[in-house]
Amino acid sequence: MRAEKKEFFFKLCKFLGQVLGKRYEIVFHVIEESGAYIAAIENNHVSGRTTNSPLTAFASELVQNKAYLDKDFLCDYKAMVNKDKMVRGSTFFIKDKDKIEGILCINYDTSEMRDVVAKIIDIEKLDDMSSFLNLKQEDNKNVEVLNHSIEEILAQYVDAKYLESDYLLTAEQKQNIINTLYKKGIFNVKGTISVVAKFLKLSEPSVYRYLGNIKRGNSS
Repeated sequence: MRAEKKEFFFKLCKFLGQVLGKRYEIVFHVIEESGAYIAAIENNHVSGRTTNSPLTAFASELVQNKAYLDKDFLCDYKAMVNKDKMVRGSTFFIKDKDKIEGILCINYDTSEMRDVVAKIIDIEKLDDMSSFLNLKQEDNKNVEVLNHSIEEILAQYVDAKYLESDYLLTAEQKQNIINTLYKKGIFNVKGTISVVAKFLKLSEPSVYRYLGNIKRGNSS
């Protein structure tokens, strides 16, 4: 992405952050060959993320599946912060023709509204209103998680026992894990290779070799 285009979105983030107010988090992700990263973030108290936080697994998968070729933006989907706060997310794809260059995300913190509704329900002694609040467990399976680190993303897709320091993975298990992460687009996140190498007890060149197998269609 050209420097002047980045500068435009830096300013747009600040503008939207002030106009929309403190309940709206504005996040500008840059997507480059070396990986995606947060270039600017306003009202980050909504999620607690910083410019050191990764692209979410949800957004990574959108990039991997090239959803931006069919859509210019996505609106009003669920996102979760630390398993206890629900926000509403919207994503705008920044493109140069058919090439993805970045993503602009707006996350609206609905927690105050939910607290008010919960108090009304309690006062009125109403029956279960989970469907009204959209908090049913089955509804949360495909919710975006606003991750603070690549390690948190890995925990979404890798069995916890595999991440234990004393667990010895077979070559097939390592390939299967890397297959899963690749399909989900996790390797689009800047810095993922080194973190995956550490968790799978591999060298970085070994991770690249596994990825090479996948791209050549030779993975198991």
